[in-house]
Amino acid sequence: MKESVFVSLLLLLVASVSVHAADSISTTGRISLRGTGHIDHEGANEDPDLTARLEIDARKTLWRLHAFIEGGWDGTVRDQPRDTSLLKDLTHVYQDNSPFAEFKELYLERGIGNMEWRIGIQRFSWGRLDEYPANDLLNPWDYNRFLIKSTEDRKIGVPSVSVNVNTKDWTCQLVWEPWFVPYRLPDPGARWSVVPAGSALTGNQEAQITAQEPDLPARTIANGSLGLRVQHPGMIDWAFTLFHGYDPRPVFKTTTLTISQSGEKLRIGPGFEPSFHKITTLGADGATVIGDWSLRAEAAYTFARTFNVRQELWGYPQVLEPGVYSLNPVEVERSSLDYGIGADYRLMEDWLLTLQAQQTEIFDRPASLYEKERETLLWANLKVSWLNQKVETSLNVAYNPEHGASMVRPGIVYILSDQWKVSINGLLLDGPPQSIFGRYAHNDQVEMTVTFSW
Repeated sequence: MKESVFVSLLLLLVASVSVHAADSISTTGRISLRGTGHIDHEGANEDPDLTARLEIDARKTLWRLHAFIEGGWDGTVRDQPRDTSLLKDLTHVYQDNSPFAEFKELYLERGIGNMEWRIGIQRFSWGRLDEYPANDLLNPWDYNRFLIKSTEDRKIGVPSVSVNVNTKDWTCQLVWEPWFVPYRLPDPGARWSVVPAGSALTGNQEAQITAQEPDLPARTIANGSLGLRVQHPGMIDWAFTLFHGYDPRPVFKTTTLTISQSGEKLRIGPGFEPSFHKITTLGADGATVIGDWSLRAEAAYTFARTFNVRQELWGYPQVLEPGVYSLNPVEVERSSLDYGIGADYRLMEDWLLTLQAQQTEIFDRPASLYEKERETLLWANLKVSWLNQKVETSLNVAYNPEHGASMVRPGIVYILSDQWKVSINGLLLDGPPQSIFGRYAHNDQVEMTVTFSW
């Protein structure tokens, strides 16, 4: 209901701005056709998908309307979808829309002196690190095709009001999200399921698992989120951030495992659902250039972040038989510190090497957690352009030493013209079932994408 009111108000504002013809309108877009070949045939199947994007900017004196719309057919939706609507909404964790459409961004902007106001559906980029920026907490993520999408593509736009204040020496951004928007997850047993316990249940090929949609926090102002970022440019571009709101990282609570027989299949209610918790995070980040090196660093301290205990402690029965089973509590609250450093170095004109190391420290860690007291992620990416930048190759590798989990992601892009390009990307994953990469170990694949842009 509140979202309908918000959209109505937004459309009224758009109409008031659009009474007269805009001074300028610009559009950009792209259409991509993607197909996937599976290396590991134990993983869930995936059909080809077709995705279109359109960005529109309309300006009228001091006003700007920005819209970013994405839609198409999602190849990861294989079974009968639970959603018959075309438009992805902001109130459900599990969404199986295909075809689908989504407003990634839709906002009005106006500049007044040294202030810039925005109202609408927005995405934000805070922090400096790639893949897992510790201070980038304002937008929840869509975890479908996780590790394949870029960080920006994972972000879900949130209804929000933001104001930027710019002076000669510093900038300040204040963001208010009046109500909660959840992250999106694939169904348990789907190709990109993030739930280790859900993956374990799918060992029975005759089982049909039905995810339970969680109850969201009440849509009240008290359950909104607030973010503040103060940034100072210079030889060292530094910033301080404050975030108070719901943790956008997935965590689960147990309910009741239910198993029933339906013909030759077992129907399973997996006994867990997403759980949402408020956090307060204080962060800082900075970037500078020293000679041929571009350096960046980031750190964030989070009070009372929720973690899940190890999968074997959830209380699942060894043998899946019809019945109702109580499961153990699986949530633990601990404060944590995330920090990391990254560097870009141009080895030669068309060779760019990116290195990054980041860690998470969990204070007063209980022995029941799968995560170690200190978790480490090491990243390296090498990009090389060939044939006068007509061909670009890349090799992205990552390693989690605490669990021996790894990822290798090679890729090649061939630019046919200003509008057309073809890319081929591989993905190889390894590690224990509950590790960051091992939980997707059956998702080894090669994918090919043809893209037309304008």
